[in-house]
Amino acid sequence: MGILHAIRMQKLVADARRAHAQGDDTFEASIDIDPRGMARVRNPMKKIRKEIDLVVRSVEAVGWDCVGVGQFMYSINMEFSPGE
Repeated sequence: MGILHAIRMQKLVADARRAHAQGDDTFEASIDIDPRGMARVRNPMKKIRKEIDLVVRSVEAVGWDCVGVGQFMYSINMEFSPGE
């Protein structure tokens, strides 16, 4: 995990906090997958799942609940709704 990853995670959590404070009905996050980079990883699905779990845990800590995770081409899209 490098500095760019940490900065992107901070921005994601800040955006989730802001949306939750504004009372938004939904929040969406996405992860882009680099297929060339995944070719070098021994178990790419395990790494992708780990990244999804990290994003979901980080956003749920703000007060959102994950309601859906889906894939489109080389992106993973996650949808959140306000928690109770």
